[in-house]
Amino acid sequence: MPEEKKKTAPSRRISDAQRYRYVGFEVFPGKIKDLFKSDAEREKLIETVRAKRAKADALHALREECTLLEDRVTMRDRIVLAIACAAILVSLFLPWYSVFNEIAVEPEIKPVETADAGLVADSAMMAASEGDSAAMPTGITPEAIEGEAVAATTEGTDNAEPTADAAQGTMRHDESSVEEVIHGYVAKKKYLKEYDRVSGFGSLAAVGSVGSYVFSSGVSLAVTAVVLLLMTIACLLLPLYTLYGLFGMKGDADARALKLKKMLKLNWIPLLLFVLVVFLSFFGSGYSFDAESMYTSIGTGYGPGVLLGSISGGILLALAGSILLALKGVEI
Repeated sequence: MPEEKKKTAPSRRISDAQRYRYVGFEVFPGKIKDLFKSDAEREKLIETVRAKRAKADALHALREECTLLEDRVTMRDRIVLAIACAAILVSLFLPWYSVFNEIAVEPEIKPVETADAGLVADSAMMAASEGDSAAMPTGITPEAIEGEAVAATTEGTDNAEPTADAAQGTMRHDESSVEEVIHGYVAKKKYLKEYDRVSGFGSLAAVGSVGSYVFSSGVSLAVTAVVLLLMTIACLLLPLYTLYGLFGMKGDADARALKLKKMLKLNWIPLLLFVLVVFLSFFGSGYSFDAESMYTSIGTGYGPGVLLGSISGGILLALAGSILLALKGVEI
């Protein structure tokens, strides 16, 4: 019987005033006030909502500012991506690869001029006359300096014989001097580097001339050459394809953004190809020709050092631009 009474008992429903009072931890603790200050304000809001619904803009009808309806790719993003595409295309005209050959240059040897003995003697005598004993070398007397000066003067005179005093002074100078100054000059070889640079487009044109040497030098070097050619072609086609996705596609903004996202992801291809090239360089390869006679920078065998030493700024600029495009594809 008690269970039947519970089932038949009417359920207590709370009023709207009680609901608004307790929901939200007493946001409205007192009597509920009207949300609008006047009927005119209420009618204005209702007309605004009706106008938005008439335009099939349901989200804006609920909220004034909705981030779901913001553009996924703004005009500023398009400009930055377009600059990145232009940088990749410009890099194809810049040097991608650089090698050099060292040429030895013979240095110019200049003879060393010795000081005049008379001037040396005069300066020493002047120092001795002034009483500056520290300025005179050890073991050299004023008489020896005077004899040296006389001997130097006599040697410069044609058909003149040295006097006994001069000879005696010179002898004393030779016997008493213990210092000897040696002037030497060691000639070092200098090398001049002559660079040979190839651009991105130039590497495509050089396949006919350089390809016979590269493709016959080993599996690693041959595969590397093929991968680098594919990378060059990718850096030419992908920026053009991306520019079409940025400014050429038509349709709904959301649909265009999703298609552009797929296009931008393709720009990871140049980076992946370059990583593959670096990986292949660790296997190394020999040359089928005398490489050092042509370019000393490539050594006697291909390896990571030769690869990194042969890379120029153009290929780095292309990689930077493609990475920027690919990262934007992740962001959308």
